[in-house]
Amino acid sequence: MICLCAFSGFANAEAPYRSLTDARQGADLIIQTLRESGPEAALDLAVRESHRDDPRVQRNLTGMRARFPAHMASLGAPGEVEFTGLDRFMSSFGRYNYLLRCANGELRLMFTYRRKTDGWRLNQFYFD
Repeated sequence: MICLCAFSGFANAEAPYRSLTDARQGADLIIQTLRESGPEAALDLAVRESHRDDPRVQRNLTGMRARFPAHMASLGAPGEVEFTGLDRFMSSFGRYNYLLRCANGELRLMFTYRRKTDGWRLNQFYFD
């Protein structure tokens, strides 16, 4: 019973960002973590900031964990990063786009945030 109560509180924890503008701080922090601590640490942060109670979100992050570190390794050390814009769709979604220049190529990163009743959380994390 105690575990169930603790899990319930964990799943319903308050969202880290009150507005979509504030959510940009979360995307920036994931980028900063990637550059300073590597892809595994960035993915750990993404999971902590995500909709942990949504199976689709968690499948996306599990897939990223399987592909992203190896892809980053092939690109070499991350260098300059450029924020390339915010895409809004519907009233509850916003996607922050970045271009990361690495030693052996460039990478586009996309972080989609979704608003629920308690604020904004990471909903998807993609690269190409």
